[in-house]
Amino acid sequence: MRKPANPFILSGYHSPAYFCDRENELAWLTDQFDNERNAVIHAWRRVGKTALLKHFFHHLETKKKAACVFIDLLGTATLHDANKRITSAITQKFGESSTSLGGGLMKMISSVGATVGLDPLSGMPQLSFGHAPPQPSAATFQAVGKFLMESKKPVVICLDEFQQIVNYPEANAEALFRTWMQDFPMVRFIFSGSHRNMMTSMFSEEARPFYRSAQLFQLDPLPEQVYGAFIESHFTKSEKKISPAHLARIFQWTRMQTYYVQLVCNKLFGRSDKANDLLLNEVFTEILLQEAPQFANYQLLLTSFQWKLLVALAKEENVSNPMAQQFLGAYQLGAASSVSAALRMLERKEFVIYSNNQYTLHDTLMMRWLQGL
Repeated sequence: MRKPANPFILSGYHSPAYFCDRENELAWLTDQFDNERNAVIHAWRRVGKTALLKHFFHHLETKKKAACVFIDLLGTATLHDANKRITSAITQKFGESSTSLGGGLMKMISSVGATVGLDPLSGMPQLSFGHAPPQPSAATFQAVGKFLMESKKPVVICLDEFQQIVNYPEANAEALFRTWMQDFPMVRFIFSGSHRNMMTSMFSEEARPFYRSAQLFQLDPLPEQVYGAFIESHFTKSEKKISPAHLARIFQWTRMQTYYVQLVCNKLFGRSDKANDLLLNEVFTEILLQEAPQFANYQLLLTSFQWKLLVALAKEENVSNPMAQQFLGAYQLGAASSVSAALRMLERKEFVIYSNNQYTLHDTLMMRWLQGL
């Protein structure tokens, strides 16, 4: 694989050399796999959840311990959407080209009502579901499961952004996925999601289908010392310099959200052989200016009062009690009941999260932008 020009990868997974630590998390995932347990990983967005899972899959496949399939459910709106996403991912994983698809795979493709062609750009198999009525979801899950059970290697399926199924219009979505997991116990499942409270509820509430069906793990931001050493080592390898003081500023500004740390370091690395305060300020400003149009559009999704509350929370960064008179008075928010209703809506839309007994904005960049208003 070609060595990246910039060691601070912003998209996808390259190799262990460009992945920072997570040794304890990798050991935990390996233990779940070795002992045939299903797993749940939950973390707020941009903390590095997807990169960790792809790093784990790299570890399994390099050692030829398993065949791994990563399926992102973000953007799916129905069970049929999920079925298509799952079937397509498995077809691409197990079929090198349209002429090498085995009988088992072709049988699976046929049973879910799809046809296979060849992607003209990638050369990989590409499914087409046509205009025929979709196959029942339960039948699709059964067909996919039976195919996976024929694999000589253990199969690990990662369903990323799994909380998405809660929003499907079908009332039995959770039950169908749970039945799929139960019917094919030799297929290992990893369920990951970026809505921590929802993911925890799905697997810990007694009345729900997935109750106590998998081991839960909360992924937290990397320790500053570990991440700092990783960043400094890559600068040093390329005869560049970054000081502990500048690393501290980056970590404070990004609140240790992995993607934003990577983004700042990527820009610094590409700009100069030595980081300095002026350059760092320029990078911060550039990033916010790039995101400003999107952040401004979010105002259209909220009422004027919800937006006013969001700005107030951003300026405070962390608020333990948004209904306290001191907070209400400082930002002229009026009645506590109005704030409570607006706060519930901001949480529902994931603009605001409740973490470590405090309310804060989910997106650090949006918070920094609002602080400048």
